[in-house]
Order: sequence, then structure tokens, then C-alpha cells
Amino acid sequence: MTRSTGFFVHRALERVSAGAAAIALTFFALVSVDARAADTQAPASVKVAYSEVALNSPAGAAEVYLKIKHAARKVCDVYTGARTLQTQIAVNKCMDIAVSDAVLKIDRPRLTTLHAADSRNLG
Repeated sequence: MTRSTGFFVHRALERVSAGAAAIALTFFALVSVDARAADTQAPASVKVAYSEVALNSPAGAAEVYLKIKHAARKVCDVYTGARTLQTQIAVNKCMDIAVSDAVLKIDRPRLTTLHAADSRNLG
């Protein structure tokens, strides 16, 4: 192989590597979604990072759904101590809205199906 041919092969490999990296970044890019509280004041939010690829498998979608629910618990202040029935109802409503909004915003079939099944189980 001559020196000029070696240079062209090297440049071609660089282009292929750059293209593969661009494709990988497209598929593995982390996207985030806000889980927001239903509040009259400035709504709290927690970013939930997930991979678009994760939503293609049932296990990955379940993991993203758990992340959304965990973020909603933080936003809706589920981890505080004792509360009145009225406060508990408000927290539950906040959770429902935050999770539903996040699932709607992501708009992926596996995640929507998980949320629908979870909502039916909660009544």
C-alpha cells in the first residue's frame, strides 16, 4: 500500500468512526422530562434522565416509569411525616398529575401502557 492510499484509507476510517459516533449519540442521547406539581405557586420540578433506546424494551420502559414515579414523589413531597386526610388527597392528586403529565410528554407506547395498567391497579 502506498503512502497516499494509506492516507485515504485512514481518512475514510475517520469518517466512518465520526458517523458511527453521531448515530450513537442520536440514539443514546439523554432526554429529560419535568414532573410537575399541581400547585398555584411556581411548580416544583425534577429532571428525569432516560435513554430513548430504553423505551424500546419492556424492562427499559419499566425502569423509566419508576424514575418518573420517584421524581413525582419528590415533587409532591411524599416523604414528609404525618399528614391530614385532606393533605394526603392533595399529595395523591399531585402524584397522579405529575406522572400522567410526564408520560404524556414522553408519548411512547410502552410507557403509556405501563401507566394505564398502573392507574387501573390503583383504582
